[in-house]
Amino acid sequence: MNILIIYPHGNALNKRAGAETRVWNLVSWLVENNFKVSILHALKSKGEEDLVLKRKCNQVYYYRELYLFGVSDWYLSDLNPFFIIKLYRILKRNKFDIIQIEFPYGFFTTKFLNHKNSSIIYDSLGVEAEFMKVSMLNPFFPKIFKPIAPKFAKIYEKLVCKLADTIIGVSDVDIRYFIDNYKISRKKSLLIQIPSSLTNIDLGDRTKLKIISRNKLNLPGNKIIAIFHGGITHPANNEAIDIIERKIAPKFNRSNLVFVIAGLFLPKYKSKNVMKIGFVEDLKALLYAADFAIVPIIRGSGMRVKCADYIYSALPFITTKKGLEGIEFLKNGEDCLIYAKVDKSFIEGIKSPQETRLEQQIATGTDRVVSREQLEVLETPERLVRRSPNGLN
Repeated sequence: MNILIIYPHGNALNKRAGAETRVWNLVSWLVENNFKVSILHALKSKGEEDLVLKRKCNQVYYYRELYLFGVSDWYLSDLNPFFIIKLYRILKRNKFDIIQIEFPYGFFTTKFLNHKNSSIIYDSLGVEAEFMKVSMLNPFFPKIFKPIAPKFAKIYEKLVCKLADTIIGVSDVDIRYFIDNYKISRKKSLLIQIPSSLTNIDLGDRTKLKIISRNKLNLPGNKIIAIFHGGITHPANNEAIDIIERKIAPKFNRSNLVFVIAGLFLPKYKSKNVMKIGFVEDLKALLYAADFAIVPIIRGSGMRVKCADYIYSALPFITTKKGLEGIEFLKNGEDCLIYAKVDKSFIEGIKSPQETRLEQQIATGTDRVVSREQLEVLETPERLVRRSPNGLN
């Protein structure tokens, strides 16, 4: 089976951010199961790829991005001549059984150039209309586009969903949105959730692992540590970090609690009880070093990989309902602490683990969490194989 995965704007062979982690896992599973996978992604990805995975791919192609008003042409991929020409040459020389495009942009060029009638899969990674609302929080988002951006994204994605052979969603919430708002058939949609990128988590002596990991990351050994991790290129993460700094951390100035924030492109910074430590290559060390995690996400779409990481590593965490979207089967007070929004009750829930139900999770939750197949978060692409057009098998 010959598959082309198109990732406009992003890097399909890296796992530093949530969406990239999803695509990286999907590509990894496909090549390990003897599918011939080719990749087309942005030229800026070159040199930042997982070389082991890259060597396992059939071909890796690049196209040059254009920039308009200082913003990537991601939303206008269909008009990028470099993208159009590269894809035309790829499809002219090769016959693919399946073409999968990450995010909707570039779909219409792909559809127009698909003269060999490959099955086209739209991998949504979230509801684009909702994601656009979050993207507009970015101070660099051009003001000239703001009045039309949400409506453009919704119309564009609706047409993509109508024309795609199969639509992949990352949460039941997103699938329901597509069915209700875009009037697509449930039969052409399927759910493949975003898995954690972690493997071989050590659930042994957590006290020893905590000491080792804190020394490795230069974190204080005598403090209670609450973590949040996420790349700052995503406005929802930026907003959550701002909430931690301005709304949450000041409530704990006199406590023994320190908030440690890590993420791609995050500048290092230290205040009384907030430590920004930048990108952490060894995510497991960050998770081992923590007493618990917080997810004060208040907007966005899709599924948060950070929650999958916390579940997989059996790390207690406190989250908003929006932060846990896509993982609806977790039970409040048993699997994590869930609050409607970041308000007084959320902040009360953050009190040190010795004062909340989080301590119970540390003591009793570890075996149960992992024995339940990582709480079903690690959905495998086998569902894609079973339910895709053309059989894929």
